[in-house]
Amino acid sequence: MSEITTKAEELLAGRLESVRKLEEARTNVLRAREHLAREERAESQAWAEASAAGWTSAELKKIGFIAPRGRRGGRPATARRQSTARDASSSKGSDHNTQDVAP
Repeated sequence: MSEITTKAEELLAGRLESVRKLEEARTNVLRAREHLAREERAESQAWAEASAAGWTSAELKKIGFIAPRGRRGGRPATARRQSTARDASSSKGSDHNTQDVAP
């Protein structure tokens, strides 16, 4: 090897080590996320089992539990609008709002 090649390899060695560390950290994060997802599914299942055994969400919360993500008590959120007279007249179209003028 030439002196230039040796110097280039020395410079790259530090850069490669940083990429190795980054790869290891990324792998650890992905594993942790997978583990967290498994545990969250287990928690949701246990919450459902507690509910099936007669515990209400309010009771579970009162004794210190927090509802698992994705499971919130109460009715599902729906967008319900109460129609008003103004809504009804505007939905009939623009033909109602125009006036015929006699020539």
